[in-house]
Amino acid sequence: MKKRVLDLIIVFFCMAVIGIVLLYPDQVTWRNLVLIFACILAVLFLLLAVMDKEDRNQYMEQSGYSSLGKDEPIAEIVLLNEEDKPLMSWDIYGKTAMVIGRDVKENQVDIDLGQSPYASMVDIEHAVLNYSAGSWYVEDLGSSNGISVKKVSDGRVYKLSRDTACRLERGDCLYIGLNHLLLK
Repeated sequence: MKKRVLDLIIVFFCMAVIGIVLLYPDQVTWRNLVLIFACILAVLFLLLAVMDKEDRNQYMEQSGYSSLGKDEPIAEIVLLNEEDKPLMSWDIYGKTAMVIGRDVKENQVDIDLGQSPYASMVDIEHAVLNYSAGSWYVEDLGSSNGISVKKVSDGRVYKLSRDTACRLERGDCLYIGLNHLLLK
């Protein structure tokens, strides 16, 4: 996203240079050379910005997330089975913090994985989700089996360090023990 914005800024800068050269032709030396160079740069960086978007869309379609809008806020967490079929879901829209774990009467968790297929791999208070500055973040609370995040942006799985927050996007997957949670 940042690269595309930078490409578009360069395109607008080149367009401004072209506009200045056309409005003030007598003030610019090497007028034709400046026009040709600015036009070539504008076209090149516009193509780069468009190609980046196409590459991202192609990746999203290949990953099976084409129906998920990355720019839309995360509103739901879905527990998936081995065939990626939903087992349980939790609405997180409008919330600011959610504790993930197993409810054992003396504690209260917002996302209870106590009935999940791999409940034994989930600590009582395994992780926390926090909403801050328009984004959700996940943090491992020092669990014994840890958390991994599969990022939709690059398809890679990252193992989180304890007490380190990771920014989440719509389409990312959390692995808590062997439980697979999709952020929708």
